[in-house]
Amino acid sequence: MREDILEQCERLARAFDREFALPFASEHRELRDLIVTRLGTHWYALPVDELAGVHQKTTIRFLPDAPPQCRGLAGLRGRIAAVYDLGAVLGSPSPEISSWIVQTKADPDVALLVPRADRYLRVPRDNIAKGEPDGLVAGAFADAGHAINVLSVERIVRAVQRAGGAP
Repeated sequence: MREDILEQCERLARAFDREFALPFASEHRELRDLIVTRLGTHWYALPVDELAGVHQKTTIRFLPDAPPQCRGLAGLRGRIAAVYDLGAVLGSPSPEISSWIVQTKADPDVALLVPRADRYLRVPRDNIAKGEPDGLVAGAFADAGHAINVLSVERIVRAVQRAGGAP
């Protein structure tokens, strides 16, 4: 019995030494932090690095003559931001009541209204397929059996500004 234990210890020691003889292999994968929301039947992800903040819905003041996607103005972190319904901007308004506002980093005076932040995910960048180079969808990936479109918040802000909708 003692010999079996000594033999097992020697096998383990050799295996341990072999592992250190191999070249160092690192599987460092760059991750993308995303907030996932659902608009109707579609899932979308907002890159966290393109957001200046996520807020629970506050009072939104109606803005006369605003574009149809603009819900009005809200005070966020001491600033007044124009709040746009993300579903309406994407062309698929959600019937759900929106309860979250995401402030954009590209222009903190522009915010997007979303139904809720369903999940927070960290996804390897190489798992995200590239989208249209100039489109609002920058890529897509699969999670839990759902296709999730990754939005370019910067492109959404530029599209809103080009349309003359930003104050």
